[in-house]
Amino acid sequence: MIVKRYTGKTAEEALVLAKWELGEDAIILSSGKARDRWWKFWEQGFQVLVATDYPQKTPSDAVAESSAKPIVGHREAAATETLNSLGSDAAGERLAQVLDLLQGLDRRLDRIEGIPMGVGETVYQRLLEQEVTESWARRLAHEAEEDARNEPDDIGADPVITRVILRHLPRPSPISLAESTVVVVMGPTGSGKTTTIAKLAAYFHLEQKKSVLLITTDTFRVAAVEQIKTYAEILGIPLAVALRPQDIPDLIRHTPADVVLVDTAGHSVNHALSMAELQSIVQYAEAREVMVTLPATMIPTAMVETAHRFAGDLPVKLCLTKVDEARHGGPALSALLSLGWPVAYLTDGQGVPDDIRVAFPETIAQWIVKGAL
Repeated sequence: MIVKRYTGKTAEEALVLAKWELGEDAIILSSGKARDRWWKFWEQGFQVLVATDYPQKTPSDAVAESSAKPIVGHREAAATETLNSLGSDAAGERLAQVLDLLQGLDRRLDRIEGIPMGVGETVYQRLLEQEVTESWARRLAHEAEEDARNEPDDIGADPVITRVILRHLPRPSPISLAESTVVVVMGPTGSGKTTTIAKLAAYFHLEQKKSVLLITTDTFRVAAVEQIKTYAEILGIPLAVALRPQDIPDLIRHTPADVVLVDTAGHSVNHALSMAELQSIVQYAEAREVMVTLPATMIPTAMVETAHRFAGDLPVKLCLTKVDEARHGGPALSALLSLGWPVAYLTDGQGVPDDIRVAFPETIAQWIVKGAL
């Protein structure tokens, strides 16, 4: 029996090299990440250990030797280029055999190509189940695999997932109450801005015993003023309506407060004039903090684009809303990891002020590991 190890930059390359030299009857004993370390740190090497009763001879030993070199480019193109060195009679038959071999490997390669073995593979599958984007699932899984190698004992997938997530998420950034502050809250239509402001107002006023002023600039949406007015009356705090951004300074001076929460109208990110108006509101309010609300139900790419469009050049913090309505936490996690911005709060219901919490990375990691907050 002959046992040989084949190494390649991809799992596909290693398997093709093995099958090409030893034949279709060769048995794969094991596969995994290559021991060789000559690849760049962001690339992955793979190896397969293959056994056969006897070596299968190819039409030309020279062709077999040349095929042991790394394959570059598309599989079919590489195979065709190699087979061109054979005679025209043998090339067609051999090409068909190689293409059949490659097609037969596709299902296996889909499972193992680019995915770490062991703990890393488990982490990868768990993250995909939570709908984390493939790029972030792959990156976190590779980190988990590296961490597992340095662990003296098997600590399980959940602690490893938690650790790699915490490595990338910044610490929470709730609104500071150290001094009087003005906070402008903005976000897309239906993202839960007004309800979030009501929760914050209730917490600051009832729990922290701070004076609070509510200002709304949302005079476009039907019944928007009535909605926030109802919250203000229940909480016993003042409410002012700003018809223009220029009205905000006078409203703040007329009713001093420890915390001023400015509600804004929801807008589409494609409306340039509305985006410019939000920048004016921040400027006239002399806001110390700007918070963008993002629904956890959005897809990651839309969430990232929306955050950038609303923020512009402003330093902002995020509030992840409607967590209770999201099927999985993976899309939101993927967006937060891509943005890398501080997250202030998570909201997971309509209860005022109960359904809001500080966005600790540990809480977000728990959301991914357990599927719920």
